[in-house]
Amino acid sequence: CRLTDWEAAMVWSCDSCTLENADDRRSCEACEAARPLPPWSCASCTFENRGLDEECEVCHTAKPAPTWTCAACTLQNGDALTACDACGAARPGASPPPANSTVEYDVVVPDGVPVGGVFEALVGDLSIPVTVPPNLMPGRRLRIRVDPNASAALHHPPPQTPPPPPPPPP
Repeated sequence: CRLTDWEAAMVWSCDSCTLENADDRRSCEACEAARPLPPWSCASCTFENRGLDEECEVCHTAKPAPTWTCAACTLQNGDALTACDACGAARPGASPPPANSTVEYDVVVPDGVPVGGVFEALVGDLSIPVTVPPNLMPGRRLRIRVDPNASAALHHPPPQTPPPPPPPPP
């Protein structure tokens, strides 16, 4: 009996004993061997390699490092990161940061803020006061570290309301 393409996508074959296992199993039902890693395509020559290969069998290009996609800004982040490198959003399924840990954010120094001046960096729904370090000009990127467990020290910015209209001329 041959599996249809749709049915074949719902099973995986054990490398040790060749049993066809249900897609939701992490190990083989018969021999308990671990599920094989998914194949990967080489970025240089497009050859599809076995998941356990660390370099392409054809052109010997190294296997790319695993990544995850930020749900907030779509940046591809390195597998070791638990928060997005661009916007700081938590990785889906990541554990909360341990006490005394920091999260890094990249912010841009706004025009008109001098060296030593302070500006409010908006990170998610928080406003973080940042002092511009020496030799950093407006428009340049600055990496800040924030302790996510100390959010009481941060504040939520007030809602943006337009200034009142000027009084009518006398």
